[in-house]
Amino acid sequence: MEGEILELLRMERMREPLSPGKRLREFQMKIQRLKNGDEITVAGFLLGRKPPHAPKDALYYLLSPLSPSELSSLRRGDFRTYLVIRVTERTEFSGRANPGSYVLVRGIMDAYPWGNLRMLNATRIEGRDYSEYWRNYREFALSRREVLDLFERTVYLRDDMRKALIYSIYGVPYIPGMEWGEGFEFTVFKYGEDSGLLALWKALKYFYSSLPWEVRLTRKSVLEVDDPFTGLDFRLGNPNGSDMRYYTPPTKRGTVSLPKWVTERILSKRAIGLLPKNIEANPLDRMARMSETPFVLVPSEEKPYFEENREFLQLIPNLLVTIFSQRERLGSLDLKKTRAVEEEFLRWLRESREDYGDPFRALTAPSGPMNVRLRAELGKRVFGSIVRFNGRVTKRAVREVKLINEAIVNDWMVVLKDHPSEMIKLLREYRMYVPGTLKARRALEILHDLASVSPSGEIARGDFIRELVRDGFSEEDAAELLERFIAAGYVYEPFPGKLRPIG
Repeated sequence: MEGEILELLRMERMREPLSPGKRLREFQMKIQRLKNGDEITVAGFLLGRKPPHAPKDALYYLLSPLSPSELSSLRRGDFRTYLVIRVTERTEFSGRANPGSYVLVRGIMDAYPWGNLRMLNATRIEGRDYSEYWRNYREFALSRREVLDLFERTVYLRDDMRKALIYSIYGVPYIPGMEWGEGFEFTVFKYGEDSGLLALWKALKYFYSSLPWEVRLTRKSVLEVDDPFTGLDFRLGNPNGSDMRYYTPPTKRGTVSLPKWVTERILSKRAIGLLPKNIEANPLDRMARMSETPFVLVPSEEKPYFEENREFLQLIPNLLVTIFSQRERLGSLDLKKTRAVEEEFLRWLRESREDYGDPFRALTAPSGPMNVRLRAELGKRVFGSIVRFNGRVTKRAVREVKLINEAIVNDWMVVLKDHPSEMIKLLREYRMYVPGTLKARRALEILHDLASVSPSGEIARGDFIRELVRDGFSEEDAAELLERFIAAGYVYEPFPGKLRPIG
């Protein structure tokens, strides 16, 4: 009895799914209420085909309230509706208005001489961003708690991995000084034969395959749709020109090696990669170094799995409304707001070197998965995704970045134990740019840490001296060490008062 009551309460709390049928009915009701001669603005997807029995006095096109993928998913007997768009030489155009584009059309309503179709004499057609389509349904957006619950009931993963997965799907806001796009790389490597990596792949593929074509990264650039209502076939392009497109390998082969065109998009952060890597974790792997969250699945952990969840599939449109609404709220992230992440990162580096010693230093070498300069930049991107998910900058988001970094380091520490040759190679690389004495090594590590969080890679001489004093050096020792570094070629001054580490 108690279980039945809990289930009824859960159903009561369920968010209403945003279905294509609901949008079709709303569009049809809006069109039916209008009178001939009414001036209106209506949004939809331009189909680019002439409707049946179109007069020859102008150009005529169809407008659909549904996106290309939703239109193609309708069954033969499903209700559908269109608006005829009449275009003359006086119609103004702006933006992208190709077949499949999301557009805003302004004009005068009129009748159309076939069936029950209505017509809009267009005075202006404006290409709009695809994300607006979803943002127009903000009332269907999910709360943070609803998103977390939805994934917790569907994908069973280690907590830090599942949180990182959720953050990744929100993409990354633009951060000044970075050339990367909005993409995010959520990567999980296997460690041992019984790690459950393929189970994770099935879970991510379940999510990926449930997404509409417009937000999946695919080679397919045109969608063909046959319409039984008009007897027309449409060839529609993808209206989504943003980096908010997702990729999970559709085949098991893709978990071993990604196609070159996908790799290029992922590494330049022009797509969101949800990537289970069915290869043994290697500390020298380039994808590990470039990933925002390069986790490792170890056999000692509970294997990931997923449950097919009808509610999850129904709420995918609501999830997209949520993601694109949050993206609008946080399109860019001020560098000042990342300062707390940089300071916490510097503290974490010092603490981790003391706690882990040489294995941690090996991981932070230039070729390691925790390359300091890259990790400083990638950490800001993780922070940006967390902030986009939360909707605001918080101290908790800063701590969350640190916790994710710690989880990644713990994963790779396990890997290093069984890769002594890679660890030696990374340590040798690390020591190439760090002097031998403990005191000097500590000072130069601090210099490299400061440089890693500087957009230009340069540090003011005074800031470096102050940081050494804060770490326990006397001012005289700090100044003397700096002169030795410059003389030995570890550091150079591009111009007076500025320092740049070499290596």
